[in-house]
Amino acid sequence: MHSVSNILQLVAYSTTRTKKPDIYSMKNTRQPGLHILFWIVYFGVNLFNELYLSRSFTDHPSYELFYNSVLSQLLSLCLIKIPTVYYVLYLLIPRWLRSPSRAKLALELVFVLFLMVLCYRGLIQYIIWPFIAKESPPHLTGLQYTARFFYSLLDLLQVTGIAAAIKLFRLRIAAMKNEKVLIQEKLRSEMQHLRAQINPHFLFNTLNSIYALSRAQSSATPQAVMQLSKILRYMLYETEKKTITIEEELKITLDYIELQQVRFGNKVQVNIEKNIDNTATAITPQILLPLVENAFKHGTSEVIGLSKIKLGIELIQHQLKIEVHNSLGTAKANPSEEGIGLANMRRRLELLYRDYSLVYGEKGNNFVVELNINLNSYADIELLDSGR
Repeated sequence: MHSVSNILQLVAYSTTRTKKPDIYSMKNTRQPGLHILFWIVYFGVNLFNELYLSRSFTDHPSYELFYNSVLSQLLSLCLIKIPTVYYVLYLLIPRWLRSPSRAKLALELVFVLFLMVLCYRGLIQYIIWPFIAKESPPHLTGLQYTARFFYSLLDLLQVTGIAAAIKLFRLRIAAMKNEKVLIQEKLRSEMQHLRAQINPHFLFNTLNSIYALSRAQSSATPQAVMQLSKILRYMLYETEKKTITIEEELKITLDYIELQQVRFGNKVQVNIEKNIDNTATAITPQILLPLVENAFKHGTSEVIGLSKIKLGIELIQHQLKIEVHNSLGTAKANPSEEGIGLANMRRRLELLYRDYSLVYGEKGNNFVVELNINLNSYADIELLDSGR
């Protein structure tokens, strides 16, 4: 009984042991280097266009014309375009994304653009022309001023629209990454919960077996305790892995079968058929063991006669097929109801494999579980895509 006490302590450890959560952090999306690069490229393109679309510079290139173009571009950039762009990026867009009513913000945007275009036209008319180009400002009619107003508006909207598009694109990418992280965390928590369900469920059934042996003062009790300790070691360490080899899963399943046969002796007959082309093939832990455990739980009894369990495993080119047959026991199962084991198995398969099938039900005097998995369809929770 001292060994059983040690096992119970180990059980408590296994059910409370958890990993430290992964920490995800979103970095600040304001990167000065990218902003500086954007403005350098924009300034260079605008300066190039102004110089080489002008007959004055192409016919008579001079340092003075180059200097005047650089100065006028810098003034419009620093006094008009940069303030407008950063107003949209860091004042308008955050409020736009949070606000349920955007009519006032739209009016505010129209007003700001109108005001900045007026300032833009005033800068050209009253500073650039007389002080940089050193020419008298041209006398404009109402239609000419309106045309230049809309030209300046389009010029301002062009750079503002490009910057806003980049900003919104980056926000969208960050939101998608954050959403993916949240989904991964949700699925990871659910997977840990499912695994935590398996251990108590399994241990409850196995300890019942050892209790029955100890109550009968069977000499097989120490061997059963040793078998259970091996299985517990597997559950503590191997099930933390994302995948193990099918050979490892099969070995621990055979240990469990041996443990149950110690208890039932010649009251249960187990027939195992296997056809595995590669024993190193990776599968997620605890795929086979819960099915065999379910068969022993519902297909055996101390009071009935011979119980038969048949286990068939076939693995050909990553196509895994498992069939488990067990006698119906004293009470027939209800196919419409799912126990903890099968419900848990189905949900884990939904999370981990894209291509699988799990069917079960009565066939004659047997309860049959058939599981088919395309192991190439393994989709770890860290490799989510839009198809999941």
